[in-house]
Amino acid sequence: MIRKNLLSLLLMFIAFLVALSPAYGGETRDNTYKLDNRGEYSLFTNYVDGFTLRVPHNMEVNMDFSSIYARLENEDIAIDIFKEYTGYNPNSYINYSNGFLKNTWDHKLMSLGYEQLLGNYVHITRWTRPFLERADNDKNYYTVGNIPFDNYCYTLVIKEKEKTELYKEILGSFNPGYRATEGKVMKMEGKAVSERNWNRETEKFFVDYFLTEDLLTFGLYEPNTNYKMGGQTYNFSKIKGYESSLDYKFPIIVNYSEFDNTYKHPDLKERLSQAYDEGKVLELTLQTSNSPSGNQVYKILKGEYDEFLRDYSKTISDFNHPVLFRLGNEMNGDWCPYSGYETSRDPEVFRELYLYVYKIFEEQGANENTIWVFNPNSVSFPNFKWNHSYMYYPGNDYVDVVGMTAYNTGTYYSYIGETWKTFKELYNDLYYEYIEAFSQPLMITEFASSSSGGDKPKWIEDMLSNIYSYPGIKVAIWWDGKDYDGGKVARNYTLDENAETFKAFLDFFKPPWHKKSFG
Repeated sequence: MIRKNLLSLLLMFIAFLVALSPAYGGETRDNTYKLDNRGEYSLFTNYVDGFTLRVPHNMEVNMDFSSIYARLENEDIAIDIFKEYTGYNPNSYINYSNGFLKNTWDHKLMSLGYEQLLGNYVHITRWTRPFLERADNDKNYYTVGNIPFDNYCYTLVIKEKEKTELYKEILGSFNPGYRATEGKVMKMEGKAVSERNWNRETEKFFVDYFLTEDLLTFGLYEPNTNYKMGGQTYNFSKIKGYESSLDYKFPIIVNYSEFDNTYKHPDLKERLSQAYDEGKVLELTLQTSNSPSGNQVYKILKGEYDEFLRDYSKTISDFNHPVLFRLGNEMNGDWCPYSGYETSRDPEVFRELYLYVYKIFEEQGANENTIWVFNPNSVSFPNFKWNHSYMYYPGNDYVDVVGMTAYNTGTYYSYIGETWKTFKELYNDLYYEYIEAFSQPLMITEFASSSSGGDKPKWIEDMLSNIYSYPGIKVAIWWDGKDYDGGKVARNYTLDENAETFKAFLDFFKPPWHKKSFG
């Protein structure tokens, strides 16, 4: 009897190895997966994260970001699978990931808790959200199954067009096992300049500022150029004072705008025109805002802001001069209402938002003078694979420049883990990761150092001596503002906080700073 059981176990093990072998028929790609037709179902084998899974037929497999996740999709269902290190207790990971459920206006919880499905003990969350008419083939019924395994948690996100019970078969069939290959991230290749159909002025701006080999340009965010004070026009006096002292013109400035109403932006034309008259190109940032009556992203993708977007993009088109455009910067941060953390833990919602806005820009002719900047935060919050910055990437056709954002926030909030970080600590690893992952030019879309907990002038001196070590960074924009904790300044990022801080910049910008070469 014992010998018979041992033989049975041996045969089962051989069968499992055969099922995992890339040579055993089915569809394969770079030895990362296999998809076999098994009659009533297809068997998906993932060689990166080590598992098998029964799925419906006619599923397309995407393993472009195999180190992060796998996607299977057909017309009716999409399945994303992640393997997350959680230690022995996955509950904090599960609970944090479900933070969006606080928005009960948009998210209708259907079930929450553990279920026994065949051989798997699975934590299951099921919910639905509004159907998004402007998204491509939207699937708004969600089932997320979390399956603990050793110190990991496998997460399966199942999206459907309607509520079914198919999740039971899929999650019940999950079988962790053999891991045979390392994951990878596809190279994200942007379009060539000749393929962008920019007008001549925009093309020249892009070539001059992003393709010139030895050039680094500094830009500035100065709040007075973004907000009207006392009903007056935008005030450029402070930035002009900086420029006079430094003997340097900041050619690019940051400007923030929001979906103010459903009709039109109240003063976008004025912002663009005045900046142009001052010799500045706007890094124009468009963000959604928090709403007590549901997430604004959903409203946009339901068509409620179509008129606003047509007016916004037509204003840019009529302006006809170069604009750097960021839609929803730092989208992988849980402080952003357009993050996956707020939208069904689903970064695809942001991708759909991005593509929809891009489409309207195209229809209104705005893309002839718009340079699109994809700008995640340097660190994802939460720092889970489903919220990885690459999960938000809209596609090569829609990104001209990749932005980086990382601040030395100082130690004001040390109780939540904030520490003093040098420029190199903030940007070195990020830079080399992005140089490997993206072909598009890089820019620091906003950065600065606080003075809380360290020597800010020394930080600036160190930054200015190291930034030329990263030749792929073509533009760096200092954020000359303050963060507040109630009425108290928590982080002071200004250049003129004190004489020593400003002198660090003043010494650097002495001519001929711009002739310094990368090296």
